[in-house]
Amino acid sequence: MLSVDKTGVLQPGKLWWNWFGEQYFVPRYTARPTSEEEVCAIVREARKLGLPIRASGAGHSNPAIVPTPGIHIDFDDFNQVVAVDREKLQVTVRPGMRISALTKFLREQGMSLNNQGDIDRQAVIGALMTGTHGAGKKLPCLSAQLIGARIVTAEGELRDLSPADGELFKAFRTSIGMFGLVVSLTLQAVPSYNIYKRSWNTDTEDCLGHLHELLDANRTFWFFWLPRKESADLYELPGGVVPSKATRDFDICHMRTYNAVPVAEPAPELGPGEEFDHSSIIYPNDYIPNFREIEYAVPFGRFEECFADVRHMFQTKYPDAVYPVECRAVKGDDTYLSAYSERDGYALSISGPLEEWTWGMLRDADAILDRYDARPHWGKHHFMTPERLERIYPKYDAFKRLRREMDPDGVFLNDHLRMLFA
Repeated sequence: MLSVDKTGVLQPGKLWWNWFGEQYFVPRYTARPTSEEEVCAIVREARKLGLPIRASGAGHSNPAIVPTPGIHIDFDDFNQVVAVDREKLQVTVRPGMRISALTKFLREQGMSLNNQGDIDRQAVIGALMTGTHGAGKKLPCLSAQLIGARIVTAEGELRDLSPADGELFKAFRTSIGMFGLVVSLTLQAVPSYNIYKRSWNTDTEDCLGHLHELLDANRTFWFFWLPRKESADLYELPGGVVPSKATRDFDICHMRTYNAVPVAEPAPELGPGEEFDHSSIIYPNDYIPNFREIEYAVPFGRFEECFADVRHMFQTKYPDAVYPVECRAVKGDDTYLSAYSERDGYALSISGPLEEWTWGMLRDADAILDRYDARPHWGKHHFMTPERLERIYPKYDAFKRLRREMDPDGVFLNDHLRMLFA
């Protein structure tokens, strides 16, 4: 039996808060394990004490997926590379590794992630388990790059998972930490590549008029809709340094295209709004954590209609709202709880300041998105209910069944997740 005083594995609970400071709590115990054996021992002790467990990576998620009255496992010190296979382009890492550290390591090995999001501060496992994604009509979310994992089960035993586990692995890849504690994960990388990036501003009508042409012609295309003149500053988007075809300074779009270039090819001559560097450098952007956000994915073919409704809402009901709306296409996958499960999708990220009125705006946006059967990014705020999830996810009931088989006593649940998935 673990002793708080003698082993130091379980310590009295310490205050934890997420990136935005919206979620914070003090558990009964806090643990910072550095080995698989310690994680197994923590789970066994939790069962003896009758305490639930939740783990955190970098604390980058908005919803209350980490807070627990029981044991909080902080994986920040469990962040090493376990193995790398240069021939197969595969890497195995511990759960606390940040995406930024992983992509730097991969570059040194002559590899890159096939795709990544525009923030790289998250722990790799947190990004995978919440369905985090980048952009690209033919590029799925990050969890599609997961090809294996070792977990500690609800009984405190080690278990390896891979695609050979069939439906269980598909459900596991975006399971928000409910199937077990991940102690290592294996990712499929690709040969290292550079990215040629172009940025420019244009009128919204021009963006939408060339939307599918841009999606088809580029590895990655996405845009930020800027409702007000000052919108770009809130996401630190470049202003006067990028070319502009816009005829006005509001209701415009900041456009981006990314195209992969083999590392052996020389850099092109760059003009205004153009950049060229390794994928690990170009993908991430800097964001100030000063906003409250929802992000849902609508079916790919319904994006323009949905975006028109969201734009109309801003222009008529919230004309003073200034935060950009980020729009990204993502390829479908076979992961049970991915926002892109069994369908291609188009994500809309809608934000507002950390003020009370923002909740009303986000709920109004949610009502619009719900009409389009939009699905949530699990690392962002959402307004889901069990009834709604059953309607929009074909594998929702199957996911709950598998979750109960993996953790019948709900060791890895908290109040937020129990309401949706018990």
